Amino acid sequence: MKKRHLVAPLGLSLLLLGACGADSEEEKKVDQEQTEPAENETPEVVDKSDTTTSNDKMKEEFAKEDGVSQVSLIITEDAGGYVLLDFEVSEDMKKEQAEKIAKKFYDRIEKEYADHSIDIQARKSGETFVQETKEAK
Repeated sequence: MKKRHLVAPLGLSLLLLGACGADSEEEKKVDQEQTEPAENETPEVVDKSDTTTSNDKMKEEFAKEDGVSQVSLIITEDAGGYVLLDFEVSEDMKKEQAEKIAKKFYDRIEKEYADHSIDIQARKSGETFVQETKEAK
């Protein structure tokens, strides 16, 4: 009689564990199916190298400006044309000085790329400090 009292709960426990294990195996298969990428879907790579350029001479001139470092100048010819200029200014630079430099860059870019939209951002510690923009007409 004592064996029966021990075997019955043990048998029920094994049945419950087996049932729980079966559910988790099934859930794992469903999760894998949902997270696996489709084999036929290949992301299309767009080559923008033909539509973007840089004016190295202008970039060098901007980099020589006192208190300016890490100049990034990108000129795009697609979607109406954009000139994107980002540059880092020194920590001690005042906002007025950064605005003066951004305006100087803006005037120079506007002369050479009059039909382009322009976005100039002076950054200080990675944050936008001064910004000049113009939308192409």
